[in-house]
Amino acid sequence: MSLSVLPAELFDAICEPLASHPSTLAVLARTSATLNASAIRVLYSSLTISSYARNLSAICTLASRPDLARLVRSFSITLSDHDAGFHSFYALLQRALIRMPQLVLLDLLVDASASWVLSGVQSLYAHLEHFSCSFPLDAHLSAFLARTPALLSLQISASSPALETIQPFAPSHIPRLSSYTGPASLIPLLAPRPLTTLHLSGDLTLSDIPQPDGASTNAQMLPDSVRPSQTDASTSGTQVQVLSAVTSVPPAPILAALARAYPSLVCLRLMTTCAFWEVPDMTFYKRIAETLATLPDLSVFELSGMHWEQRTKSRVSAHSPQADAMREWISPPVTPRAVEFVADVEEEAETRGFDLGEAFLEWSY
Repeated sequence: MSLSVLPAELFDAICEPLASHPSTLAVLARTSATLNASAIRVLYSSLTISSYARNLSAICTLASRPDLARLVRSFSITLSDHDAGFHSFYALLQRALIRMPQLVLLDLLVDASASWVLSGVQSLYAHLEHFSCSFPLDAHLSAFLARTPALLSLQISASSPALETIQPFAPSHIPRLSSYTGPASLIPLLAPRPLTTLHLSGDLTLSDIPQPDGASTNAQMLPDSVRPSQTDASTSGTQVQVLSAVTSVPPAPILAALARAYPSLVCLRLMTTCAFWEVPDMTFYKRIAETLATLPDLSVFELSGMHWEQRTKSRVSAHSPQADAMREWISPPVTPRAVEFVADVEEEAETRGFDLGEAFLEWSY
């Protein structure tokens, strides 16, 4: 029986397990005209381009072969500062992107100043769900996002210009966005979206966080055409479940603001760069624990690398119906212990005029 009478789906099923072996697929495509179509389709469905993989020439192929570019569903390219730094290569990349309208995943880790490669796109990327890039939110990126109605996950450059100077996008753009990784200062732009995951870079300030009665302070800097309504701003955080951020604000007030803005948090990781001139006392830990207790769904909390534990209060049985309502958050054990000095070290210090009359404390977690 001739292979030509077999259904194409069977050939696809044969080729798909070889997706992680592009060289084998390339050989298979040259073996038989019958297998060629399926092998080529699987070979070009997912592409990872980098100088390390020595496959930068694939960009030239995609730019000159629209029939192959249309097969690409997942495209990732990584270039260092020394790779293909000339304009002509990025022009080929721009042409290749224009010819890949069926993309589902797109990663562009290239020169941050080359966002113009997105400017030639005129059609919709109707199927694009995951997009990450090294570009800041400028006019080129903003226009591109307007053509991605199905986008679920967005990651952009950690560095971004001031909110009042960026090129914003309309509230109707990227309406399905659920995961955002990027500068904390751009949170006001994302207010109308059904976000569930936020991984924030830069310095998270109190003015970035939505207020219970409406938009954040920074949202007032946005033009009226893109500023979220009071209803959108006040409800934007109700679905956020995962949040990680870095802040220079003291932990207690930033946590209180986050708890009010995002009451459905399940996992919260906060790194603070705030300088503590005095050792935190029990009032500090108690205030944080009380704030965490207002988040009924919270199960994981980490503050500057310290993992807090949630447990049932000692007077309530873990199996009691009231157990969930009687849980408390416990900070990591912080116990001062005196440093033990070796006798000869103390004598040597005394000979140098050091005063060891005061006790030295070493704080350990």
